[in-house]
Amino acid sequence: MAKGYIAGVRVSTVAALALLSTSVLAHSWIDCVKYDPFNKQCLGYARGYPTRKATDINTAYAYVFNAKPTTQPMCNPKQQSTENYGADFPMATAQPGETIYTAWEQNGHLVTTNPTKVYVLYYPDSTKEFSNVSERTTAPVAGSFNFATPANCFTTQDNSVCLGSWVVPKNLVPGKTYHFVWFWYFNKNPAGEWYSTCFDIAVKSSSYVVNTADMPTLLKQGNPPDSYAYGLNAEAKSLIAKVTTLPENKDSPAPGKTPTPVPTPTTTFTAVIKDKLAAATPTTSASEVEANIVDAKKASAVARIPAILGIPLHPTTKIRKCRPRPIKCAPRTH
Repeated sequence: MAKGYIAGVRVSTVAALALLSTSVLAHSWIDCVKYDPFNKQCLGYARGYPTRKATDINTAYAYVFNAKPTTQPMCNPKQQSTENYGADFPMATAQPGETIYTAWEQNGHLVTTNPTKVYVLYYPDSTKEFSNVSERTTAPVAGSFNFATPANCFTTQDNSVCLGSWVVPKNLVPGKTYHFVWFWYFNKNPAGEWYSTCFDIAVKSSSYVVNTADMPTLLKQGNPPDSYAYGLNAEAKSLIAKVTTLPENKDSPAPGKTPTPVPTPTTTFTAVIKDKLAAATPTTSASEVEANIVDAKKASAVARIPAILGIPLHPTTKIRKCRPRPIKCAPRTH
């Protein structure tokens, strides 16, 4: 059997290929958080993205969980532990309810049956970030999709770009930033193998909204150019500046402001008294109730009204006694 060397260790060719298939090709990460398939531009990147020009991106940026660990930092401690973005590799901006197309390379893992799965996890609390891999089972899911199939990758070539479509949760508040994780269950390794990329979304009341379409239409636009993973160019920056507001968000309050409350219809004093009197004397007719109200106003007979309404009288209040209804009180004489 043919022999070879990997990292200075002599191994068989078959064993070497097996190692490569699970440890090299399996590496994957997000190249673009918010991709525009129609303009072939990336409009937002993940934390600490080093660009595809980086020769060590496959080892330095890809972040793996081997053997299904129960504890391990959720984000790559070297490059994704903080919101580290640059002018050419900014955080993505989006609105609640906006559809996002996220892009990555399939790296030789395109399949037609039994595809592996990717989940976009998030926290609805803008002050909370992912810390441990154990949170993958408890965090809310913003979207899920296949990692690489002919139905979501531009071509069948090993370095083809694949897309995942998901929606920014509608319960996120404009003006705040939220933490997300792209989590891939590779699991072709029997021992278990997962990958993550951490990113953030600056949620706004308006943003550049990518045109939406079904996946076959998106794939017809063709594989993006290599430059989409090299940082924002002039066209991408001009697109980001073209902000609009989704119809369902047009009635939302501006960031930092609360909506003006709609006034509650005020019940008139007379109506309250009428209801109370009617409830207290159900056999009294409406006309008698109305007459008593008028007489009460004329005679200033305040004693009966507070008692019915349950309003305590002030100790200094002077009450003029009045004979029981339906006999009317005599007018005050001076």
